[in-house]
Amino acid sequence: MRRIRLSRGFKQFAGGIIIGGILMGIVALFSVHMVEATSDAEFCGSCHEMDLFCETWEEGAHGSSHRGIVVAKCTDCHLPHEGIVKYLVLKGKTGAHDVIAHLMKKETDWLANLEHREEYTYESGCRKCHVELEVPGISLKGFKAHRDYTLGETKETCISCHYETGHKNLEERLQERNNIATKKEKSDVT
Repeated sequence: MRRIRLSRGFKQFAGGIIIGGILMGIVALFSVHMVEATSDAEFCGSCHEMDLFCETWEEGAHGSSHRGIVVAKCTDCHLPHEGIVKYLVLKGKTGAHDVIAHLMKKETDWLANLEHREEYTYESGCRKCHVELEVPGISLKGFKAHRDYTLGETKETCISCHYETGHKNLEERLQERNNIATKKEKSDVT
């Protein structure tokens, strides 16, 4: 019986492949963990800029205070669910933007941003959970709106009608916060 002798270079190459595979596996597991760990309200709410958003999410239909209804994570609504690459790219881009804004203490006009809510709330997130739109007990108006949406006969989106689902009374609370800030600025001037 003849023994096959492997060259030293082949052994090093094979060892490198095995070690590289193990390292890639560790990085992949760590990455999946990091994606999950940075997707919920606890993480997002760790910056004071998001306090009000976490409070209004908590009170909203998909917040954790509502038992028996689906609890949505921030990324369920605020990232696209149209493929892992698009999801991860936008997660990285959005996360970097938020960190830079936080570090630079950039003030955001959140009330004005509400007018553009459909740019940062993704329809694919709604549709991931809400597959069946014509459910028993829905009003006639809701049935017609959902039917038109399903048939593509409207430009309305989920957020057009259900804008308070994710954050209960957000617009009202932002307005209150702005009014308080305006009063404080006026009292500081006088």
